[in-house]
Order: sequence, then structure tokens, then C-alpha cells
Amino acid sequence: MSKKLNKLILNKAVQLLAQRDHSSYELQNKIVQFFAKKIQCSEDEYHEQLNQLKIETADVIQYCIDHNWMNDRQYIEKYIAIRANKGYGQYKIALELKQRGLDVDLSRELLQITDINWSEIAHQQLLKKFKLIDIKKDYRQKQKVIQFLTARGYSQDNIKTACNLLT
Repeated sequence: MSKKLNKLILNKAVQLLAQRDHSSYELQNKIVQFFAKKIQCSEDEYHEQLNQLKIETADVIQYCIDHNWMNDRQYIEKYIAIRANKGYGQYKIALELKQRGLDVDLSRELLQITDINWSEIAHQQLLKKFKLIDIKKDYRQKQKVIQFLTARGYSQDNIKTACNLLT
């Protein structure tokens, strides 16, 4: 890389990546937020220095990506696995990934090709949440079940399959 990297920004990036995985968007925000507090100048110069900070941070993040210190694709794959293990559905996970500033198309692609049985996870969540369920007899109970799984981000097909597994 021909550009001279800001050592302070690079050190902060390495420190944050050593603690846990970050998406490029998260890392950018954390670094900019950290160093923006340290900018001491007039209001006119502040925006110029903030823009320079963002440019330098983007260079450092690209350096980290080039050296394979961070990878958004791997981050998404790990995140999907972790959240699915906690009982969340693909819609909720997709929304969380979008909120974390990750590529929507890549997230959608990885959610589709993942080897996760969403219906089975939904079924396990129902067994965990509702100890004794008889959704065939009690309409209100069935509505609670549907609302619970919808809030956790499951598709209608997954909810239907999970409900059928209960009976």
C-alpha cells in the first residue's frame, strides 16, 4: 500500500479487532466516534478534520481487509450461526445485519444458502417458551404462538411447520 497509514487509527483498529470480530461498518463508526471526541478546533475546521478522519479510517479499514484481519462475509456467516443458535429466525437476523451496516444482498444470499433448519429451531423455541400447548383447541394460544414466532423473525412457512410439529 503506497499511502501512509495513520498509526493511531491502525492501532485502534487492531485493538478493537483483537477484542472481537467487527464488520467494516461497525469498525469505521467506532474508530471515527473515538477520535472525533479528540478533535479540538474551531467549528469551521471541525467538519474538515472529521472528513479527513473518515478518509484515513477508510484507508485503515481497507488495509485490514487486504491483510485478511477482517472479512464481512465471514462476519455475516458467524453472526447467522450465533443468532440462529439463540433461536432467532432469518427475518430478524437479516434486519439485524442490515442495522449493522452490512450488505443486504450478501446477507440475504448467505441466509438462503445456510444449512439451518429454521422450522426446527422455531419448534424448539415453542417447546421452550410454551410448556404445555394445545393449539388445536385453543385459538388464543395459537395466536400467541404465531405472534411469538413472528416477533422472533420466522417466516409463515416456518411457523406453520413448527405448529404442525407440535401436534
